[in-house]
Amino acid sequence: MSEVALRRTLFLLLLALGLGLAALTRPLAPRVALALSPLTAPLPTLGHRLGQNLRAGLSALLERRDLYQEVRGLRDRVSALEMENRQLRLEVERLSRALEVRKAQAPGVVAVAPVVGEDLSGLYRRLLLGLGEQDGLRPGMPVTAPEGLVGLVVEVEARRALVRTLLDPESQVGVRPEKAPGRGIARGAPPDHLVAEFPPTVKVAPGDLLLTGTPLGLFPDGIPVGRVERVERVQGGLKQRAWVRPLVQLSLLEEVMVLRPL
Repeated sequence: MSEVALRRTLFLLLLALGLGLAALTRPLAPRVALALSPLTAPLPTLGHRLGQNLRAGLSALLERRDLYQEVRGLRDRVSALEMENRQLRLEVERLSRALEVRKAQAPGVVAVAPVVGEDLSGLYRRLLLGLGEQDGLRPGMPVTAPEGLVGLVVEVEARRALVRTLLDPESQVGVRPEKAPGRGIARGAPPDHLVAEFPPTVKVAPGDLLLTGTPLGLFPDGIPVGRVERVERVQGGLKQRAWVRPLVQLSLLEEVMVLRPL
């Protein structure tokens, strides 16, 4: 009986303790909620802002990718325009040289022909042009450059032409001093000179510029040929022999002007 009474007593004590705790904590519950509310209230706002920032960041990344592609496209376009400008500049320079030749080296330019090959052996000094009969080229047409005379067209195919240059041993051109009367004949002396012969009465000296004359009638008069390097007397003083360096450097030619024949 004492054990049952003890259990009942403990039960009553625990019940009384529970009721007492409930009575004590009920007034504190609203205060705790009010105390925690300011701390938990910003959480939804922070979540909304975080979502907006994430969307803005993703949009910026997409726009940046599009901008990068656009910049890359603009760079490609600029490169293409620069290449086109270079080609146009080269074409303008080419036409300017042709006009210069047309103005100074009558009777006029038939074609501007690219140099596509050359024979610089000890036997011949000839150039191969990338234009031919279909482009209006014919044998006997003079070939020049802005610096001066190059040679003469000697063979023509449909799309190619062979030029015998001034340095070729078979080449001959009538020449005259720029600032003195008189004429002579210049022949090719490979690898890089001409030999011009004059009567003893013609005044010619080292440094003089020689121009085309008319004795052979192959080239227009007045085209620069070369500059005299030395002069010597031959055949007992009956002739003068001048060693001449051409103004045109064949190894540097990329294109030439073909003139109408006389």
